[in-house]
Amino acid sequence: MFFGKIKAKKDVFIMTIKELLFMWLDNYEKERVKPRTYSRYQSIIELHLVPEFGDISIENLKRRAIQEFLTKKKKKGNLLSGKELSSASTNLMLTVLSMAFEYAIDMEICEDNPCIRLKRIPEDSKKIEAFTRDEQKKIETYIKSSDDRRLFGILLDFYSGMRIGELIALEWQDVDFDKGLIHINKTAYRDKSKTGEWEVYIDKPKTKSSERVIPLPTCIIDLMKEYSITSKSNYVIENKKSERMSIRSYQYIFEKITEKVGV
Repeated sequence: MFFGKIKAKKDVFIMTIKELLFMWLDNYEKERVKPRTYSRYQSIIELHLVPEFGDISIENLKRRAIQEFLTKKKKKGNLLSGKELSSASTNLMLTVLSMAFEYAIDMEICEDNPCIRLKRIPEDSKKIEAFTRDEQKKIETYIKSSDDRRLFGILLDFYSGMRIGELIALEWQDVDFDKGLIHINKTAYRDKSKTGEWEVYIDKPKTKSSERVIPLPTCIIDLMKEYSITSKSNYVIENKKSERMSIRSYQYIFEKITEKVGV
């Protein structure tokens, strides 16, 4: 836990942005958000906000400096490539900083939130692309001709619209064979463990509306019945060791299939 040094001056608390951010994160947010959200906030603070504003006093952070920071991050804030950063990631930096200042106001550490009235970066316009019927047919034909059971998850996704984390987390107990339904009540996600290693975690979906029931066509349910009989694990999609698939591995498998069928 991070405890900043706070000095009192004429009944006004003085601390740096770094101290405020970690005080807010550890004393307030840690018990209120999911671990993956906490990890996301922590990364934003450590990799972006602290290097830029860390040593500045909370009283001396100006709106203009924050706005210029957001513009700069949008243009070349990707730490891996040095290229453009998504609007969502850039705006989340503003959100984190603003929430920390709101906490400071509530705790009577400061009186003003410099993030108020700042303009958020316009959302990126994204063109959503879907497979054509011919492209999907190519992929389905390849999967049905393969004896690799792992590929069934791709077929299942075509007919359910599940996110990859939901697919990886799906267990046989979530399948109602009689009614032809699957219950989406959890998701898998990658995050770093306390030792710094990337691991797969299982949690409830991010939003309540993500918990849902999806009806499936008979052809998919019949295949699932066959696989459930010979499955050696609780997972609908299992690897060759009868363990839960990793998200990265499954993304790699999908990419290889699209290459093979020319999609």
